[in-house]
Amino acid sequence: MKYYKCGHVMTTRGIKGELKVKSYSDFDRFSQGNNIYILHNGEYVLERIIKSSFNSGYYYITLEGKEDINLVEKYHSNDIYVSELEREKLDEGEYYYSELVGKKVLNQNGEDRGIVIEIREFPKSDYLSIKYNGKMVLVPFIDEFIKEVTSDTIIVNEIEGLF
Repeated sequence: MKYYKCGHVMTTRGIKGELKVKSYSDFDRFSQGNNIYILHNGEYVLERIIKSSFNSGYYYITLEGKEDINLVEKYHSNDIYVSELEREKLDEGEYYYSELVGKKVLNQNGEDRGIVIEIREFPKSDYLSIKYNGKMVLVPFIDEFIKEVTSDTIIVNEIEGLF
């Protein structure tokens, strides 16, 4: 089975086993009743969320059967994943971040413009963070800049000064 990173355990909070989680997903992965996989000591550990809240950009979750800090301390600084079976189907023209990271970027003339390193979220839109000639370039992931996304490349409409 394939797993996709969707968050990170920052720390614990309180004595009742609550975990502070940073989400890497646009989807609501940390709601009550959802299953998650925590990568702990090289193994994906299936956990079920029984309580969830959101505050100041972080989720605070409690795991089923682990309502004690001593049972969840081990997850501190571990990454959180979702299985491929639990990913939602996307509409045409929508992509998971994991599908974009690592793709080669070309301009409309077929010239190499680097590799997508990460996706950054901003209020107006998401941006591709592209490593090109030793520097990082941010390109808005909107129709005006993104011409085409294929299985291994992203073709951008390059304007003067973008790269």
